[in-house]
Amino acid sequence: MKNIKVIITALCISMLFSCEKETTDNVSKVFSVPYINIKNGDVISIPVGTSYTDAGAEYTGEEGTTTPIQAASNTVNTTKPGLYLVTYSQTSTSGAYETVATRYVAVTSVNDPVDYSGTYLRQATNENAFVTKVGNGMYSVQNPGGAAVGRGIVIYYVETALHVFEAPPQPTVDGPFAAEDISFTATGASWRVDNEHYGTALRFFVKQ
Repeated sequence: MKNIKVIITALCISMLFSCEKETTDNVSKVFSVPYINIKNGDVISIPVGTSYTDAGAEYTGEEGTTTPIQAASNTVNTTKPGLYLVTYSQTSTSGAYETVATRYVAVTSVNDPVDYSGTYLRQATNENAFVTKVGNGMYSVQNPGGAAVGRGIVIYYVETALHVFEAPPQPTVDGPFAAEDISFTATGASWRVDNEHYGTALRFFVKQ
């Protein structure tokens, strides 16, 4: 009986150490998806001739560590009205993630008394575009194509002169997106969109 007890005790000790080894050998490390936080907002409107110094951004990596980063690309020209992009880009330590973020800077001195914000129905598709004033002479436009497949797309229009708008190519979930021949009236709006998945015909909208 003594021999049997010794064998059982030895087996239990062996199993105990074996289990401890397995739990320590298979510990996995949890990583987070990196992101970029743009300082002082990602949408800015400034007058022509204003001095512009970019505030930069902060990058939070896979392990949760946050570090300051500067723009990878900055096209801002304060001497000319228009929409300019400031782009931030960072590759994660593991190389698994490439994180990109964009600041939109409108350079305009236009003080149009009319606010063109509102819901605009494209009767051809029965879909709405949503126009929101986000700064002086600057508007965000959600679903600029007035299409069922583009409801999540947002681009920015800038009023560079009174009643004159432009929307140069901007990054979206559907690739580079721009708008041309932009016109707003008391009852609606019209513009052409420039994207590889859309046609080039003039699109008409009725303000709701």
